[in-house]
Amino acid sequence: MILGQESSKKTAHDVLNDLGVVDPVLDIAKKLEQTALEDEYFVKRKLYPNVDFYSGIIYRAMGIPVEMYTVMFALGRLPGWIAQWCEMRKRKEPIGRPRQIYTGEQKRSFVSIDKR
Repeated sequence: MILGQESSKKTAHDVLNDLGVVDPVLDIAKKLEQTALEDEYFVKRKLYPNVDFYSGIIYRAMGIPVEMYTVMFALGRLPGWIAQWCEMRKRKEPIGRPRQIYTGEQKRSFVSIDKR
């Protein structure tokens, strides 16, 4: 859930409609969304489903294997994550969480999975 109505939700609906998606999971998602939009807890806090609520259904409609959903989700965020990391590296004071700073070995040799 996200604060405020997100315009990308309309886009998610449009994509699913354009693809002609007929899926019982989509029907459940739409009912869940409608329930959340009418629920006092969510309305009072101005919480609405964001595009990620529907991303799995879109991936499914596109034929993307379930095992790749996390990868697909991360790919769209990667440029932002890299930009934040670059900004963090340029500053003396950390903008990230102190526990986020890697303190382990700088160079390690690769060990193939079958030898671990």
